[in-house]
Amino acid sequence: MIPKGEFISELRQGDAVRAVFMVSEKRLLTARNGKEYARLILVDKTGEITAIIWDDARKVISDLKPGTIVGVRGVIEAYEERLQVRITKITPLNDDDVDVSTLIPTSAREMSEMLDELNHFISEIKDTYLARLLKNIFNRNGITAAFAKSPAAKVIHHNYAGGLIEHTLTLAKAIDALYPIFSSAGMNRDLLIAGALLHDIGKIYEYSFDRVINITPVGRLLGHVYISAHMVDKEIDNIKGFPDELRLQLIHMILSHHGELEFGSPKLPMTKEAMFLHMIDDLDAKLKGFSSLIESTPREEVFSTFSRIYNRYIYTRGYPDSSNKVLDS
Repeated sequence: MIPKGEFISELRQGDAVRAVFMVSEKRLLTARNGKEYARLILVDKTGEITAIIWDDARKVISDLKPGTIVGVRGVIEAYEERLQVRITKITPLNDDDVDVSTLIPTSAREMSEMLDELNHFISEIKDTYLARLLKNIFNRNGITAAFAKSPAAKVIHHNYAGGLIEHTLTLAKAIDALYPIFSSAGMNRDLLIAGALLHDIGKIYEYSFDRVINITPVGRLLGHVYISAHMVDKEIDNIKGFPDELRLQLIHMILSHHGELEFGSPKLPMTKEAMFLHMIDDLDAKLKGFSSLIESTPREEVFSTFSRIYNRYIYTRGYPDSSNKVLDS
């Protein structure tokens, strides 16, 4: 068994690298001087990093494809404030040569625990129509298995196996915790929970996940917002007597959960439940995104590299929880 070597989260500028990674993406490019070079995205369970090959790039990457496990030698350098690997040697490896579990990003939570939580939230729905809808969708052949395996995104947040169910449950638990505080607003709790559980269900078709995350043709052409709304709308057709108003509001929540037109939302939130779902969804995604940036930043750095997604640097220093501290007299 070939040792894993350094994890991506451990890499620092100037480090000599001798480690095992998985290829997520590869591209053959041309530099300004006309020289061909290759740019790879390498991953392990702790994150991803760009890698550059300058010598014989076309030949070196000819046998590489997404999902290929490789042994890499190189040096960590900074380019545009981001760390990357300048590869001096790369060798394809067989699955039997390495511990594959060190290379595939996966939710830190136990899957059986998350599935139990999902079933618990479904069982608590009191509205008979929403309860039937949720049970019908998640009982369909392969839906729950795909939901448990799927990432919530290719990049930014929860981009690992089990990320979708983890993100979904965070929203449901946040609604559970916050609903009593905002109950005076007159929102429907069952509708909120159903919206949380179904808002991203279409991601099981938007992404394929066989070692690495890829966007499917359906995902690129339609996107998970439409797919989710279509799945739910189609399932409602099979439930006799499902109220038109309930259908309208649930589909609206799914179509508007991105919150803004420029962020891929076909509609702006126009109900209290839709706005509530959007705000919690956005909060979880941003907090997870911030955390990922901080975790991938060397400990000695006070700020992350500049994030084009958030258009800012992220401060990496937390302040210790003082709830258990006692003031000096």
